[in-house]
Amino acid sequence: MKIKQINIGIMLIMAGLPNVYANFVADSKSAINLRNFYFDRQFSMPQAKDTGSWSQGVMARYESGYTDTPLQVSVDASLKYALRLTDHNQQRADTNLPFDTEQNQQYRDYAKYGLTLKLKYNNTELKVGELNPRTPVVYIDESRQLPTSYAGIMLESSEITNLKVTAGRITHINSRNDNDYEKLSLHSTGPRLESDGLNLLGLDYTFTPNFKTSYWFGQLEDIYQQNYFSASYSHDFNDLKLKLDSNYFHNKEEGKKLYGKIDSQAVGLMATLSTKNHMLSTGVQKNIGDSIFPTLAGYPPQPYLQAWSNLPFNNPEEFIWHMTYSYDFKDLGLNGLKSRLSYHHGSGIQRKDLLDNKETEKIVGLLYVIPEGKLKGLGLEWRYTEADFKYGALNNPGNDFKENRFITTYTFNF
Repeated sequence: MKIKQINIGIMLIMAGLPNVYANFVADSKSAINLRNFYFDRQFSMPQAKDTGSWSQGVMARYESGYTDTPLQVSVDASLKYALRLTDHNQQRADTNLPFDTEQNQQYRDYAKYGLTLKLKYNNTELKVGELNPRTPVVYIDESRQLPTSYAGIMLESSEITNLKVTAGRITHINSRNDNDYEKLSLHSTGPRLESDGLNLLGLDYTFTPNFKTSYWFGQLEDIYQQNYFSASYSHDFNDLKLKLDSNYFHNKEEGKKLYGKIDSQAVGLMATLSTKNHMLSTGVQKNIGDSIFPTLAGYPPQPYLQAWSNLPFNNPEEFIWHMTYSYDFKDLGLNGLKSRLSYHHGSGIQRKDLLDNKETEKIVGLLYVIPEGKLKGLGLEWRYTEADFKYGALNNPGNDFKENRFITTYTFNF
C-alpha cells in the first residue's frame, strides 16, 4: 500500500513538472547581435604612433523564462566573439582588442562567455555569475568591440514602495580588450595590485515621478571606498521638458591602502532641455582633492561623472564645463537619422611643472537606424573626436589626437 502511494505521488509530481517549467522554455528569448567596428586614432606628435583596428564582432545571448514556482528560477547565457579583419596597426595596442606583449601584436581573434543564475521572489531578484551592472560605483563598457562584464553576486529589491535597494559583491572583471577574468584593481601606472572584491550598496528613492534621489556606497577592498549622492528633478512645460541633475562623489583610501592615499571628490550640476526634435544639455563639474578620480583597471567608464566623455575629465582640481546638442531628423523626412554635437572644456588641472593646464574635446556624431523594409533595424554610426591637451613639459601638445569610429550593428531576435 505504501509503495502504491509513493508511486502515485511521484506520478503527480512528474505530471506537474511540465507546468512548472513551461514558462522557463516558452518565455525564453535569444538574440544574435552583429557589430562591425572600425576605430582609428591619429596623434599629432610625430613620435606618437597611430592606433586602431577593424574588427567584426558576434554576440549571442539567451535568456530563459522563469519557472512557475514560489522561488522563480531563470538562466542567462552569453557568448561573444571578435575577429580582426586587417593587419593595419596590429603591432600597437589600441585598448580595443587584446594585445600579446610577447608577440608584440594584437590578437587575431578572441572570445568571451558568461552564465548567470537568477532567483526571483516577488519583487526581489538575486543574480549569480556574469553581471552587467550600470550603477554609480561599477559600470560596463560598451564603447569598443566587445563589452566589459563582471563576475559576482547582486541582489535587487523593490519590495518597499518607491525604494529600490541594490547590494552585491563583484570579484572579477572581464575587460573590453581581454578574454580572461581577472581580480579587480585600480586603473594606474606601475604594478597591478589586486583587491579581493568590490562590495556595493545602492538606495534609489522616488519621492514623486519628477523628483528622485540616490545614495550608493562602493568599497574596493584594500584600495578605496566611494560614496555617491544624487538628486534629479524634471518638469514639463507643454512641449518643453526640463531636467535638472546634481551629484556628488567622495573617494578615499581603504583598508591596506594598496595604492596609498586617495583624496578625490567631484560635484556636478547639469540642465537638459528637450523639445520636439531638439535636445540641449549643459553643465559644470568640479574635481576636488590631490588625487585623480579613482576608476577600475580594465577601462570601465564612470558615466555618472557628468563630464565623462571620450576623455574622462577626472584630473585633480579640474573644472569642466560641457555642452551637448542632439537633433532628430524625423520631421525632415529622414526618419531614423540623429545627430550629436558635443564640447568639453577642462582647466585648472593640478599637476607639477605645467605652463598650461587645460584640455578640450569636440565630438560630432551621426546615427542612422533603418526604420522599415528588409533591413529594418540596421544601425550605421559615425563618430569623430578631436582631443586637445595643453599640459606637459614646455607646453608640449602631448597626446593630441583625432579619432574616427564607424560602427554597423544588426540584431537577429529569435
